[in-house]
Amino acid sequence: MPCPWYKNGMCTSPKLREPSTLVVSPERCLGGQEDYRSCRYFVDVEKQEEKEKSGLTKFTQPTPAIAQQLKPYPPIHLLHSKPSSACPYFKVYEYAGNYLAYCNVLERLLTRSEVKNCEKLWKGCPFYKLGRSYISE
Repeated sequence: MPCPWYKNGMCTSPKLREPSTLVVSPERCLGGQEDYRSCRYFVDVEKQEEKEKSGLTKFTQPTPAIAQQLKPYPPIHLLHSKPSSACPYFKVYEYAGNYLAYCNVLERLLTRSEVKNCEKLWKGCPFYKLGRSYISE
């Protein structure tokens, strides 16, 4: 049985500021309980749940509905600061203590580089123009 904090090739341990691939070791993460329990990022799930119930830690796990619906890949989609764009098709979701940006025209998450363009150059964006043409029809 793999480590409970191992998801999609990333470590989602609450000891990390954000999900990361840097600390992942397939032998340890996908190994037996003795293997992953020896990891310095391992936290007992039951103890973590007790802490969260008592309000001692902030919410670090993503909302399952958002994660299942949008299927984010944190290395390219996770944003550390809240983005803002005046584009009416731009939507921001809170996710694992960070943010995700979504384009309603593309019907998908935006990558970090796409978000930068959407924040600054949204009026010239071909998807913004496409969205406007659908509304005017």
